[in-house]
Amino acid sequence: MKRIYCVEDDESIRELVGYAMKSAGFECVSFDSAPPFKQALSRGELPDLILLDIMLPGQDGLSLLDGLRADAFTRNVPVIMLTAKTGEVDRVRGLDRGADDYVCK
Repeated sequence: MKRIYCVEDDESIRELVGYAMKSAGFECVSFDSAPPFKQALSRGELPDLILLDIMLPGQDGLSLLDGLRADAFTRNVPVIMLTAKTGEVDRVRGLDRGADDYVCK
């Protein structure tokens, strides 16, 4: 079963995404911020896909993306930005920093 990590601070969106992913046959592990997400990665739990919000408490999603792409362990994990930031500049910024796709909520 494919494992998806979802990093989203809004509980209702996190639950909705988790439900949709599980209904589609994926294992979905959700995180409300960067620290628990990083902790899971540090245990060697590499997902098949990361859904990443930009506006997170503490460390934002773009800086998390920078770290993922800089780390040899996570460099090749597909990342889809799933965010409320809908502007073209935001989309370009996410894709330029290494996101594989950009989906607006």
